[in-house]
Amino acid sequence: MVEHPEGLKRDVVEIKFLIHDLRVERFINEVVHFHATVNTDLEIHDIEQAQAYHDEDLQELKSRAVTQRKALDNYNDAVKSFAADETILTLGREYVQSVYNTCEFIMDPRWEQTESFLELLPETSRSVRSYRHCLNCVRWINGVYYRIHYFMEEKDKDLYEKFDVAEELRDFIRNVVYSYVIEKTNARVEIRLNQLDSAVLGGNRHRFRRMVFNLVMNAVDAMSHKKVGVLTISCRVDGDNIMLRVHDIGSGMPDEKIEQLMTDKENLDGELHSLGFVFVRQTVAEFNGSLSIDSVIDKGTTISIFLPRLVGEVVATSKPVEHQKTDLADKINKVRLEERAAYLKKTAKSGNGHDTCGETIYGDYLVSDSEFPGSIFAIAVTEDNEIDLFTHRPYERHWNITHEDLSPMLFEATVRGRLEEEEDKTPTLIFKCPQSVQEYFEFKGVPEEDRQPQKYITMVHDELIRISRVIIDTGMPEDISVRVTDLNKFFAYYQELSEQESFPLKILARLDQHSEKRP
Repeated sequence: MVEHPEGLKRDVVEIKFLIHDLRVERFINEVVHFHATVNTDLEIHDIEQAQAYHDEDLQELKSRAVTQRKALDNYNDAVKSFAADETILTLGREYVQSVYNTCEFIMDPRWEQTESFLELLPETSRSVRSYRHCLNCVRWINGVYYRIHYFMEEKDKDLYEKFDVAEELRDFIRNVVYSYVIEKTNARVEIRLNQLDSAVLGGNRHRFRRMVFNLVMNAVDAMSHKKVGVLTISCRVDGDNIMLRVHDIGSGMPDEKIEQLMTDKENLDGELHSLGFVFVRQTVAEFNGSLSIDSVIDKGTTISIFLPRLVGEVVATSKPVEHQKTDLADKINKVRLEERAAYLKKTAKSGNGHDTCGETIYGDYLVSDSEFPGSIFAIAVTEDNEIDLFTHRPYERHWNITHEDLSPMLFEATVRGRLEEEEDKTPTLIFKCPQSVQEYFEFKGVPEEDRQPQKYITMVHDELIRISRVIIDTGMPEDISVRVTDLNKFFAYYQELSEQESFPLKILARLDQHSEKRP
C-alpha cells in the first residue's frame, strides 16, 4: 500500500474533525424556515413592499443553503466510499467554504431590516413569536463562522495565546455552547458551571474551545434518552495543573468502550466513529496534558483533563474577537429582556394563578402547540405554605423556552419544573432543584452563618414536599408521575423512592418535611 505524505494525512484528519464539529445544518435550515415564515406572514397581511424586499434576500439564502447541502452530500459520499485522501480533502474544503459563505450571508447587516418588517405584523403572527428562536440559531451560526475563520488561520500560522481558562469557559459556554444545547435538546439538558478557578493556559485557544465543544456534544448525546439531563462543567487548580471536568448523568459506558475511545487510531481513514474524541485526545496532547474517563452504566460519565498551567501568569480580561465584531449577543439579550418584561407584566396582572397553579400548569400542557407538548414553570413555597413565586408558560411551536425566560432575576434560586409527555403520551412532572445554592439562600433570606450544605439539602427537601402538596391542592392530578433531579441527594434516606426513576406525585406530597420524622 502506498503511504500518503504526512502533511496530507494530517490535513484530511483535521478537515474531518472540523466538519464533525460544525453541526450547523439544522440551524441554517431553521433560519431559512423562519425567513420563509416572515415572507408568508407579510403576504397574508398584504405588506407587499416589505415582502418584495425580503423575498429577494430569502431566495439568495435558499440558493446558498442548497449549494451547501450538495457540497455536504459530495463530501459524505467520498468518505463513505473510501475515496482518495486528495478527493476527501478537496470536497471537505469545498463544503467548509460553502458553510462559511452561508454563515457570512446570514450575519450580513441586511437582515437587520427583518426587525422592521416584524414591527408591521401582529404580535400573534408566527414569525413574530418565533423570532427569538431564530436569533438563538443565528447565535450558534455566528460561533460556527468564527470557528471556520480560525481554522483557516491555523493553516497559515501557529496560533499560540495565553488565556484564562475560567474566563474562556464562561464566555464559550454562555455565548456559543448554551444555544447549541438548548436547541439540540429542546431545553431538556441543563448546563451547570461549578467551580471555575482562574488559571492561565498557553496554546491554541480556538482548538481548546473545539475540544470543550466535543466533550459537550458527547455528553449531550449520552443523555438523549433522558427526560432531564444535567451537564456539569468545572475547572480547578491542582498544583501546577488545571483540572477540567465534564460530567453527565447519561447512559454511561462499559470498560471496552472506554478503552476504544482512548486507543482509536488518529487518522481514521474513511471512518467517522469516535472522531470527536480522537480530536480531544490530540488537543490534550498538544497542551502537554493527560485525561481519564470514569463511567458507570446508567449513571453517567466524567471526563477529567489535566493541563499544565502557566504558574504565576496573569492575562488581562478581554472581549473575544467574535463578540467585538457583532452586536448579535446584545440584540438577543435585548429581545429576551423585552419578552421577559412583557410576560412578567402580563402574569402579574392576572395574579400568576396562585390559587390554581396546579390546574394552570396542567392547562398550559393541554394548550401547548409544540411538536412535543409541555409546560414550564418556576415556583417557590414558603414554610407557611404560601406561594412566594409562580411563573409559567406552555411550550410554543417555534420557541424553546427556558426558566430564565420565566424568572430572569430568580431562575437560579427557585425550584423549576416542566410537564412533558412520555413516549406513551402520558404527562410526567419534572422538578429541577435550585441551580445555585448561594442564590437560593439569598432568596430565602438565610443568614450567612447558617448557610451550610446540609441546611440547603434540608430546605430543598422540605420545599419539594410543600410544592407537591400545593399543586395537588390547586388542581394537579395526584397520580401524575414525577421525576426529581438529584433525587438521591435530597431523599437518600428513602431507599425505595431513590431507586425509582419516577413515581406518583402523591408519594412525594405525603412525606414528612422534618428530618426527625423521616423514615
